Amino acid sequence: MDLGLHGKRAVILGGSKGIGWYTAKLLSDEGCTVALCARQQEGVDAAVARLTEAGSQAFGSSVDLADGAATRAFVKKAVEDLGGLDILIHNASGFGVDNSEEAWRRSFEIDMMAGVRAVEEALPALKASDAASVTFVGSMASKFYFGRGVSAYGPAKAAMRTYANEFAQAHGKDGIRANVISPGAVWFPDGSWDQQKKNNPKFYAAVEKAIPLGRLGTGEEIARIIVFTASPAGLWLNATHLVADGGQVAAVD
Repeated sequence: MDLGLHGKRAVILGGSKGIGWYTAKLLSDEGCTVALCARQQEGVDAAVARLTEAGSQAFGSSVDLADGAATRAFVKKAVEDLGGLDILIHNASGFGVDNSEEAWRRSFEIDMMAGVRAVEEALPALKASDAASVTFVGSMASKFYFGRGVSAYGPAKAAMRTYANEFAQAHGKDGIRANVISPGAVWFPDGSWDQQKKNNPKFYAAVEKAIPLGRLGTGEEIARIIVFTASPAGLWLNATHLVADGGQVAAVD
């Protein structure tokens, strides 16, 4: 299938490792020029180097996405470097997995407001595109209680789903789509589930057993879903929440 991505321009918030990295790599492989950011400059430099060594054109910056001015400045510069914008992907998270005020603050600033700020900054360029899409990477914690106590993480991802729907409804007339993809448990090297596998193998095995497919998802598998949804081939996906958990949550949305 031709995804229609050759020559398209993409920005990824949180693109140096994990799901963000696999997404950046797949977009590049499909012919996109990519601009990505992450907190650590070393990781950004490594990701950009890997993309350019593979023959792709890529840009990157170190950005604390809790900083509103820095987030807007990155998106503005990325659009300038790319010469426009077709695809915006918000993959970053504050991972507020407890009930502290700091966890709530970081989750709100990164999971929600970084996306809002990036979209606002990118909006003129997206309106000028003939294949504009905004894709948010959410979590199944936005619809299911996993039993770890009250935390900021799930509510922030739930707010993201509502924002994406409102944006899609308001800007469909401008030819801009918006969707949310919510992974379940996903394994990739050095990720949180890789740490669980090493440090708490019984718990990891129990999670695997509970998933109908008998294993966790991978970063590459989630990236394929993100890239299809964001691409022109996914044109009729709009204002949609896509569950990507391999059946981990036994529920109907």
